[in-house]
Amino acid sequence: PNNSPHKGVSVKRTFELGEHSLEATVIADWLALYEKGQPKARIFHTAYLAADADEDRPIIFCMNGGPGAGSVFLHYGCCGPVAVARTSGGKFDTAARTLESNPDSWLSFADLVFIDPVGTGFSHLIDAEPAATGNTDSAASKNGAGYGAGENPYWAVKGDLDAIGQFMRRFLREHNLWKRPRYFAGESYGGYRAARLTKLLGREYGLGMAGLIVISPIWQFRDVAESDYSTSAWVNLLPTYGAIAHRNGLGRHFAQDASMDDVLASIEQFAITDYAAMLVSGDLMSEHRRAEVLAITADILGLPTKKITQARGRIPLQDFSRCIREASGEITDLYDGSVYSQDPFPHRSNNDKAIEEALFNDQHAFLNASYQWLIEELGVETPLEYTVLSHEAHKAWKNDEKQFDIFELPHSMDDFCAGMTAQEHQRALIVHGRFDTVTPYFASRRLLAQTALTPAVQSRITERLYDGGHMFYSWSEINKAFADDVARFVGPSSGEA
Repeated sequence: PNNSPHKGVSVKRTFELGEHSLEATVIADWLALYEKGQPKARIFHTAYLAADADEDRPIIFCMNGGPGAGSVFLHYGCCGPVAVARTSGGKFDTAARTLESNPDSWLSFADLVFIDPVGTGFSHLIDAEPAATGNTDSAASKNGAGYGAGENPYWAVKGDLDAIGQFMRRFLREHNLWKRPRYFAGESYGGYRAARLTKLLGREYGLGMAGLIVISPIWQFRDVAESDYSTSAWVNLLPTYGAIAHRNGLGRHFAQDASMDDVLASIEQFAITDYAAMLVSGDLMSEHRRAEVLAITADILGLPTKKITQARGRIPLQDFSRCIREASGEITDLYDGSVYSQDPFPHRSNNDKAIEEALFNDQHAFLNASYQWLIEELGVETPLEYTVLSHEAHKAWKNDEKQFDIFELPHSMDDFCAGMTAQEHQRALIVHGRFDTVTPYFASRRLLAQTALTPAVQSRITERLYDGGHMFYSWSEINKAFADDVARFVGPSSGEA
């Protein structure tokens, strides 16, 4: 669209990727989304296209989740060629204000496109009434929204998926990349997007995909509903809780030197048998048997039996986070239970404020990385401020596929199964961290085990479980292992179309 206040860039850069260097064109720019021939929004994206690449080189479109998150975490923390600096221990150095080369960047084996959804990053709606303001972006200059949050058509399930499909198709057309093997990588709610797009990209946008990389996904929103009457949420969480207790040396059910793989295999079996039966049965189970199951649960979690009994075996993740290391006055991270921090309010019995204060403390490092790279290094010009996480988008997110208000957000597993069945060459890599309580790995494992997918389709699905949390790539050694797994997944011998 005309009258844009933005200036995108397309520049050549040489990147140091481990033991070799690679020249690539870096594109940091906006693409417009159209509705009935009229531009409605601009999607900001950063792409890395290797010089002299042949038509077999994969291209991976990458997104984070939220909903309401920009793509900075995958971009500068996982697979981009420049990254937030790390400490000698391999964690993000949130005190540093410098970028460094990422030796484990996926750019070594694939071209990359990082997408910021509308209302995140520098992406925004185009003003609905340009004649009244004299500037198509005046309303967007503050927060990238363009107009009222309740009116944003892209802050909704279907509108968001449509924006992704439109963007991917336009990007391939703009840069003549239609012959490339195409992949989509999505984290968290981006994993939900990936599962839905398994079917939609081929069926509705003509984008036959080679594969999906589904990172710490949420599949079925009803599965995360914690209540006194639900079952699946608690079954999904138990192995992760047990893994955290074992990692912290606080579990009582297993020997301290037991391998994590053996511990998780045992807990998974307990979760779907005795524990699930206890949750479903309530008082229909004998008091003696229920007490036995609750005692085992308490020992697995490393918490007092009395507390587990009072909670009837259901421990919300916030409660577990503040109770597991309570004796040390510490709180474990909801996103990575192997990490913990000092409780700033240890005198409070209802300590949700402490949990809130412990989350997202490394946001500033990723914001800093965005400005350094995009503005200072590449020369992007825009009046907008970069939005890492839009709480406004998260709160305003709607289900625009619903028929009735009582319906919850649509499930993604049906679309995943339909897409994997219809697209005979499409594959999926599903990855989790063991210590993530927000999107527990056992939810994916259990749901996949419940599908009726044929062995031929199942053979195209690969699962990986890493020794980390939601953003398991936060640890440099795990990020390298993840990059190696992705390289094998998209590589020339992987069997993609």
